[in-house]
Amino acid sequence: MPLRHAPWRVSLLLLALAACATPRAGSSAPSALAEVERLARFEVDFALPGLSLPPDDVSIQARFTAPSGQVVTVGGFAVTEGGFRVRFTPRETGTYQYVIHADGGSGPREVTSGGFRVRPSGRRGFVRRSLASAHQLAWEEGPPFFPLGENRFNLYDPAWNHGQLPAPEYVAYMARNGMNTLRLFIFTDCEREEPEPGPQPGCLETGVGRFDARVAAEYDAILEAAERHGVYVIFTLFAVGFTPGETWKSWEDNPHGTARGGPAATPTEFFEREDLWKNAERKLRYVLDRYGYSPHLLAVDLLNEPEWDGNIGEASWIPWAEHMAAVWHGADPYGHLVTLGSVGLHWNVDGDERPWYAHPGNDLLQWHLYGKEYYEVHALAAEFSRKIAETWGYDKPILCGEFGYGGDDPRTFDHTHVGIWSATFSGAGVLAHSAPPFTPDSDVLMTPERGHHFRVLADFLSRLSVVPPLLPRPAPPATPEGTRVWVLGRPGYQALWVLGAERGYGSTVEGATVRMEGAAGRHRVTWWNDVTGEQLHTEEVMGTREGLLLRVPGFVRHVAGVVEALPGP
Repeated sequence: MPLRHAPWRVSLLLLALAACATPRAGSSAPSALAEVERLARFEVDFALPGLSLPPDDVSIQARFTAPSGQVVTVGGFAVTEGGFRVRFTPRETGTYQYVIHADGGSGPREVTSGGFRVRPSGRRGFVRRSLASAHQLAWEEGPPFFPLGENRFNLYDPAWNHGQLPAPEYVAYMARNGMNTLRLFIFTDCEREEPEPGPQPGCLETGVGRFDARVAAEYDAILEAAERHGVYVIFTLFAVGFTPGETWKSWEDNPHGTARGGPAATPTEFFEREDLWKNAERKLRYVLDRYGYSPHLLAVDLLNEPEWDGNIGEASWIPWAEHMAAVWHGADPYGHLVTLGSVGLHWNVDGDERPWYAHPGNDLLQWHLYGKEYYEVHALAAEFSRKIAETWGYDKPILCGEFGYGGDDPRTFDHTHVGIWSATFSGAGVLAHSAPPFTPDSDVLMTPERGHHFRVLADFLSRLSVVPPLLPRPAPPATPEGTRVWVLGRPGYQALWVLGAERGYGSTVEGATVRMEGAAGRHRVTWWNDVTGEQLHTEEVMGTREGLLLRVPGFVRHVAGVVEALPGP
């Protein structure tokens, strides 16, 4: 395995350490120090003899001192009955020192210390809110990041994946399809009733503060596959399990409910009783301690669709979410994004999400889009534009965390296509839901034919000049009547996506035009088939005071273009 894909791990057994001096900062010769790339994972394993607490109750504090003197503190987690692990990602080059304390029941004590060296790397690092635009994400050492991918919520269950691919292979499949983002549920309903009773795949927390090491390792494998293939993962921490009396999302199978020995009699108590919030915090800390090291952990999604799962009112879950966001941000040294996948302002129970949208702890504004009103693609595109405009004023990156239509035409997958292009060109990230056909509103597999549409969009975006940022601009007028144009641009450079009129949709469109205002001078115009990726036409066009008239080559349904100002007279 290439070094860039393999973490460095230092295995240190306390029994062995008792027989020799514990390594201290500067005590080892430089040549004896392990070495790791900057922004790569470094691990320390250790044992804890004389343990008198359950492994998940052991408190671990690891202090890493950077070459600059900055001190970063992280936690750790149990890997075996008496074995523990700390993970850390260095962000400076040079020599780091660390010291780890743990409390196995008899009070905190130092269990090991040491050092390692960090060499430069070309890694892009963590994804942040962009400093160049409030509405974009960006790698901390790179260009803007446009989330494009799948809500493949139980990827760890191969029966739900196209081709029944194992989870790491499915992540590679996503990457081949041009996807860079995966939203994944950490199930809260821990019992599966169908197709046969048994433990629910993906249930990490089997009891309050008790974590399944086998399931945790499956999430490790998914995240490691994401690191290999350039995919970024959103972990939804509390997903599916707040609806009383419903097998698929059963509150009775939630470890925080009294039916499984938890303290909360009802889902409302889980969210509203502040004395119980500490229980939920344990899951946040475990996920941070185990997976927070990774730059490919794009965001933590606190909760999935409380309006749909349990009919939980906004007045109940928003204070809980604000608290959990503060807990995560206060403990996370890497600055991961926090989001929450509520349905959106079109479906509310008790108030609405606007206080959460505005809250400073909410880094990535998320909503979902389903419904028969949007099966027709022109209605879908219009609603994407409307919802993005509706939430644009919060000055945050926007993500449609789920959308889909189970009746998507398998010959064209035009619903998927129009959804991802209209959302992207309206200024939001977008994830299409995929699952075996079950619910007409949502469920369709991500076949290679469907995945091809993501590949073409990703390739188109990769050709664009995205610095300075490209942002949504007003739609220019177009012909024939009913033709609509989306624009991502900045002065002198604009990308266009053209959607043919509803009347006659699916037939070849000839003679279409787009008039760009305020575009005097020479421009290079290039048109692309947005389904095949084929370049259709390129030419130089002269703009006047009346604007720039673009003649669109013949197309079917939709087409994409780039208009770039050229120097000179």
